Amino acid sequence: MLFGGKQQHTRHKAPWWALCLVFCLLVSGGEVWAEVSDFSRLLRQAQDRQLHEQRYWQVLLHYQQGSRGLVSPVDDPDFFLASDGKTDPAAELEATIQALFGKDEERRNITRCRFPARYEWLAQELGVTADLSFADCSDLGPALERIAPRRATLVFPGSYPNSPASMFGHTLLNFSGPHESKLLAHAANYSAFTDESNGFTYAVKGLTGLYRGYFSLLPYYEKLKEYSGLERRDIWEYPLNLTPEETRRMFLHLWELRDIYSDYFFFDENCSYNLLFLLEAARPSLRLTDTKPLWVLPVDTIRWLDREGLLDEAWFRPSLATLLQQEMASLSTEDLLVARSLATGALPTDELDQSVPDTNAHRRILQVAARAVEQDFLSQRIDLPTYRTRVLQLLTARSRLGRSEDTEEESKHPVRPDHGHGPSRLSLGVGYAAGEWVQEIRYRPVYHDLLDDEAGYLSGAQIVLGQVAVRYLHENERLRLERLDLVDLRSLTPVTPWHKPISWQVRVGAQQVWSDEGEDRLAFHFNPGAGYAARFSSFTGYVLMESELRVGRGLEEGYGMGVGGSAGLLMRWGAWRGHGRIRFLDYPLGDRHESTLVAFDQNYRLDRDHSLRLEFSRRLDLGHWESAALLFWNHYW
Repeated sequence: MLFGGKQQHTRHKAPWWALCLVFCLLVSGGEVWAEVSDFSRLLRQAQDRQLHEQRYWQVLLHYQQGSRGLVSPVDDPDFFLASDGKTDPAAELEATIQALFGKDEERRNITRCRFPARYEWLAQELGVTADLSFADCSDLGPALERIAPRRATLVFPGSYPNSPASMFGHTLLNFSGPHESKLLAHAANYSAFTDESNGFTYAVKGLTGLYRGYFSLLPYYEKLKEYSGLERRDIWEYPLNLTPEETRRMFLHLWELRDIYSDYFFFDENCSYNLLFLLEAARPSLRLTDTKPLWVLPVDTIRWLDREGLLDEAWFRPSLATLLQQEMASLSTEDLLVARSLATGALPTDELDQSVPDTNAHRRILQVAARAVEQDFLSQRIDLPTYRTRVLQLLTARSRLGRSEDTEEESKHPVRPDHGHGPSRLSLGVGYAAGEWVQEIRYRPVYHDLLDDEAGYLSGAQIVLGQVAVRYLHENERLRLERLDLVDLRSLTPVTPWHKPISWQVRVGAQQVWSDEGEDRLAFHFNPGAGYAARFSSFTGYVLMESELRVGRGLEEGYGMGVGGSAGLLMRWGAWRGHGRIRFLDYPLGDRHESTLVAFDQNYRLDRDHSLRLEFSRRLDLGHWESAALLFWNHYW
């Protein structure tokens, strides 16, 4: 009985333990089943609605139509949750839903904070109740609270004198909140990550996409200090017609691109092009990246956004160098020398009365001197203690003089960069060259030369890339390639009492040279040069030392190495511009010869998109003199 009763008792207890075990398993397993069931339901719902084909989803992943289907230009694998997410929107959507709404709670939280724009959109599309404040995200929550993105501004720092890498300008986005001061805003900037100091290596890597481009987010005042002060670049600010909701959406997508790289290319996948993806994330109806041209210039993006009605009235923020130049224009040469002595500390401020008796002149001199001290400090020519001492003395002396009695006119803002002529140019010409009538057609893809209208462009800067000239010779009834300008860069930055920049040029291309046999002889050349420029009212003069390497069949030795120099004068009166120059090179190595050029070119602007150009030249090359006179009609777009 005891044994039997024990057995009977055991038979009664076993099912109760089993029931408890089954109950526990059902409870815990039910949660797993619910999560799996919920994820499956959401995935099925997304597949039924074809969410991977939705415009916004493809914008968030930057998908574009390629020759083999959709592909994202983002190269960082960390941007994709699916192994084939770069080319498969459906696979990326499934992996994202699983990461955001699957059973792994830790992964859910990490993914939600890492890809907030994807999470917010999917939660709304799939009807998931979600907390969209992101307050529990350690980085994103404080960033949203601190920046409070409600308004956005497109910022265009202009060209940087004497820097070929920045001669096209730059674009970045500025996010601001309820505060009024723009200095409290934050700037979103896309740029190549490099510490390269070799200019040639920098150019080659930038042209071939060997740099990685990253987005960065930092206080706007730091960018202002960098561009306006250190680099002496004027800044244009274009407020964007975006709602607070659109601005927030753009910021969330910017957060998704944090620490994510794409291969950086100077001409197409650059700072301006990548900003367009952020704008499409703000307003998916925009189609800014559907058609990618061969090159995307920063000023082009401004024009595109203006055509879309996204831009409000632009604001101009002159650089420290521009302000100094404007103030210097009101001083005589003698006053400039006094201001320079004050800025360097050679002349004490209490001795200024003895040098310049006019009180109004005192004010202007002290203002220029204080501005120059600030520029010296930002350029690291003086240290902080020296800067503080000198600028305090100058400003104290200036304050004692009170307000100026002069009626000061408001400084005129320059023409907006997007209101200048188009970067592409087609030229049709006719004239007389080398003893016969000729017709010539030229095509320049980009960008600007010294004779083009300067409105909206940096004075004294020339960037010509890929220009080709084809000439028809009437006497011989034949067509030939006259010249090819692969790269023709020139920067003529005038010296000032405070700054003595080196002007320079780099020319790479090919040009016809004279041949005894009368055959077409193209000689390829590499022609660097450096020197100085000076500005006098409407004139800019320059002197450059030059060298040149020539290679071609028209040279007896097949090549020639020459040295020499050039001098020129740029003139401007209203819509007319002139450029007179003389150039001499002696080639002691290879094919020994001399080359001399005397030329005077003129350009008259008819309107923003059209001009007339007249060119006169006389050239000695390989012992043969050749004269030319050509008239061109230019069309810009």
